[in-house]
Amino acid sequence: MKSFRNIEEYVEAALATARCEKIAGEKKFYVEIQAFRGAWADGGSKKQAVEELREVLKGWIELQVERGQSLPSIKGVMPPEFSLA
Repeated sequence: MKSFRNIEEYVEAALATARCEKIAGEKKFYVEIQAFRGAWADGGSKKQAVEELREVLKGWIELQVERGQSLPSIKGVMPPEFSLA
């Protein structure tokens, strides 16, 4: 089965699936990745929100690995094998 080679490749693929919307009545953008429950961010621009989401996602992944939880596949491709050093 196909797998991502490293965490950076996995994070980029996850970010490519992010849903972005402008928050009504505000000058903010909200982004989330539905497959990564609870991984969301906002920012003054779409770019800013996505960069914030990148950091949130890295922390989300670390927490899942620390807890021994599985990580979601992205478009049928499995996450790389992670371990905490």
